[in-house]
Amino acid sequence: MGRTILGYIVLFLLLCCYILNAYSTVIAIGMNTDKQVYNVGDVININGNVTSDGTLVTDALVAIEIRDPNGNPYIVRTIQTGENISEQFKVIILNLYTCDSHGNPNTLLKRGSLAYFNLTLKNVDYLIYHVKAAVYVQCSDNTPLIAFYPFEADVEYGQEVKILESVLIPSNAPLGEARIFANLYSDTPKNGGTPYCPEKTAKFYIGSTTPNAPLLPQYFKITFTLPKTNVKLGKYTVYARSYYKLTLATQILTFEVILLGDINGDGIVNMRDIGAICNLYNTRKGDLNWNPDADLNKDGIINMRDIGLACNSFGNSGVY
Repeated sequence: MGRTILGYIVLFLLLCCYILNAYSTVIAIGMNTDKQVYNVGDVININGNVTSDGTLVTDALVAIEIRDPNGNPYIVRTIQTGENISEQFKVIILNLYTCDSHGNPNTLLKRGSLAYFNLTLKNVDYLIYHVKAAVYVQCSDNTPLIAFYPFEADVEYGQEVKILESVLIPSNAPLGEARIFANLYSDTPKNGGTPYCPEKTAKFYIGSTTPNAPLLPQYFKITFTLPKTNVKLGKYTVYARSYYKLTLATQILTFEVILLGDINGDGIVNMRDIGAICNLYNTRKGDLNWNPDADLNKDGIINMRDIGLACNSFGNSGVY
């Protein structure tokens, strides 16, 4: 009897040491963008890492959510920091595919039509978990199409949930191979949610089987391209969350999207803007008619370089 009690005491002390050690470990997310300000049509690269007491972690999952200036989801992804994820997943994604309205698989979809997708998840643990499912679609030219949360509920242990949802494919959506990403979180990353499992991806085609979508970068890197038209302008916020070794790590950063060359602020770069820059040709900072908005490269003088930049942006548009 005495040995049994002593054994329990030793076990309890070991457990306390483990917990104290876990909570004394500093888990941190490092993340950055390659620029702070982007023009519509630019490629955006987000790089990062997770460290444990300063040492790179190669087996963590990181939830990434980008919100647009209106606070709406723009991109939602789950990124791995390496190949070998050590965590035992509690809720998993069993299936993800595009389909028709009856759930029959269908990978070739038309512009202007509804794209249905089937997502099946399962709680493989013995506890009840609150699950928020996220879906993100990226086009063949690497531009974001849509990101949203089609499901939120408490999922019982052993419960399997099938989700059939639809999104409208715009009539001007890029042709070719597109990707759909599905993710399961405890809440939105914006609200501190973390991943239950790695993301699952599936490909489908809009109007044509070519061109192919670009290859996805490995590990903690997200690359996407801003559309050249009808882009929401302003400040975007990137939320990164990871729950690793009983510790929540968080990183938040922002970047700005502008419409370079839109001198008159009407949301489109056209001949009015180029004409306005030409009328200010050879003016310098400090001149009475100086207009800093026309100095596109910010070198203190309005010249052919600025006119060239405006011409390169001709036809681009955005929403203020």
